[in-house]
Amino acid sequence: MKVSERKIKLSANEFDEITLENSNGIRISFLSYGGIITRIEVPDHQGKLENIVLAYENYEDYLSNPGYLGSIIGRTAGRIKNGYFTIDGRRYNLAKNYGENSGHGGAKGFDKYVYNYEISEAENRIDVDLSRVSPHMEEGYPGELYVKVTYSLSEDDTFIIQYSGVSSEDTLFNMTNHSYFNLSGSFDESIKYHELFIDADHYSEIDESKTPTGNLIEVADTPFDFRYMREIGEEMNSEDEQLKIANGYDHAFLFRNNTGTKIRLAHRYSGRVMEIETDNQAVVVYTQNFSQGQIIQGGSTLEPYRSVALEVQKPPVGSNEVFKECSLLPSNHTQVTSTIFRFFTEDSE
Repeated sequence: MKVSERKIKLSANEFDEITLENSNGIRISFLSYGGIITRIEVPDHQGKLENIVLAYENYEDYLSNPGYLGSIIGRTAGRIKNGYFTIDGRRYNLAKNYGENSGHGGAKGFDKYVYNYEISEAENRIDVDLSRVSPHMEEGYPGELYVKVTYSLSEDDTFIIQYSGVSSEDTLFNMTNHSYFNLSGSFDESIKYHELFIDADHYSEIDESKTPTGNLIEVADTPFDFRYMREIGEEMNSEDEQLKIANGYDHAFLFRNNTGTKIRLAHRYSGRVMEIETDNQAVVVYTQNFSQGQIIQGGSTLEPYRSVALEVQKPPVGSNEVFKECSLLPSNHTQVTSTIFRFFTEDSE
């Protein structure tokens, strides 16, 4: 196991990029700014290492980062309808940065802060703890929140993200990571040909503003049925109203109460496979339905549908504060959730 650090100067600021590497050559790099994952390099079936997460060509672009590439998202992931919530009858107003809604932590969410970090090394694993204190009423959220995000790489080719938070007051807490994946290693290739499995019987309906309505829809006999491996794009061009609203997939899938793999993403040509386990409740699958013209690694301009974000989290808060109770963090209560990514290759039949 190896760990290295280097200084990155962005505008007038200097940040650190930390890189973890195991003996199989898997490398994971991330910034102390926003906890942004800049690289996950894994081999294909011929041993060729490529970066499978969407990254900017110019690191300076991480300062604006409109698509949240690789970022830590908090205090809450997803969109909060009309930019407010209530706790014990008190209303808390949030920044409306997604039209009339608040999204991904607000105008300055956890993706826009520098984290303290601490590295610890063991024989078969390296952990990096990223931490910060979110002040009371930051972006409108109550309570001083101490948050810690741990990135861990092991010799068995697993990458773990663990989120931990404790607040001085009752608050909302629902963090995720916003990396976009394309297992081909080329973001000129459409994500529609990747195969996907999600261990979910229901998905959350969204309204025209892309916030949850509170209705849970059975995936059976719909384009949202990924209970078996199939291509992401197989039914993306269907007349399903939910796909039209989002211009693709941008929906929360609620996991079944099973143990083991919750998500499986595979790219047949390269042989790369990524499996995800978690103790969290849901995943928002976003098929990168839009592009802001970002210049990405390699110098090309990002086109839509070139990657997929798998945002493991609690169900986002929606209309009439639906699912709010899933994100409630009682005061002085430490909450910990973990997401495990496993990387390997398999030959196509």
